[in-house]
Amino acid sequence: MKQFGIACLSILFLVSLSIGQVSSVAPAQAASHIVAQGSFAVKVLKGLDSSKLKEGDIVQLETAGSFKLVNGSLVPKGTKVEARVVMSKARSKGDPESQLSLAFSKIGVGEKEIMINGSVQAVYPPAEEPEGPNMATAGTSQGGSMGGVSPGGIGITNAKTGSNMESSSTSQAVINLKASGVQGMRGLSLDNGAITSKGKDVKLGGGVRMVVHADFLG
Repeated sequence: MKQFGIACLSILFLVSLSIGQVSSVAPAQAASHIVAQGSFAVKVLKGLDSSKLKEGDIVQLETAGSFKLVNGSLVPKGTKVEARVVMSKARSKGDPESQLSLAFSKIGVGEKEIMINGSVQAVYPPAEEPEGPNMATAGTSQGGSMGGVSPGGIGITNAKTGSNMESSSTSQAVINLKASGVQGMRGLSLDNGAITSKGKDVKLGGGVRMVVHADFLG
């Protein structure tokens, strides 16, 4: 009888432990659904060098223009954006190229953090003018394919309704958020979010801009 009681208590403990594990995982799973998709521009703050960075390193960038989210919240120009180094290597003997790959994870707006899952869509040289990117050609449709919007539109699309939000930035012919690949920079290529070079390493100086395509998570 005593052994039976101990066995029952053990079963109850395992069941309660399992319930605790499920309840602790559920909120994270619930928070990972996609609420919007689109593209926005960021700027490198400090030079990035694939020979010095390593997998797992966190790098800080900032938005190169302001835009609004689907809930109407404004993401100002200069807002900090965080990315994690997925792959970083210099070209060594026998390697055909060097490589740098980033995964964008969050945008910090004030005390709030907007979680994203983003990758590099295009790379641009530093701007000759201090103003922000060209928001007039931005826009995405539901599902992530690119689509045109009216002047001033930013490429953040409501994943549920497909509606486009408007940017507060002035339209300028600087960055086209529909563009892909490396624009106006020699010696670099972009393939599936990875920046590569035939040179010894991938170097992106301060001021280099990137178009990030991202899923916005809620």
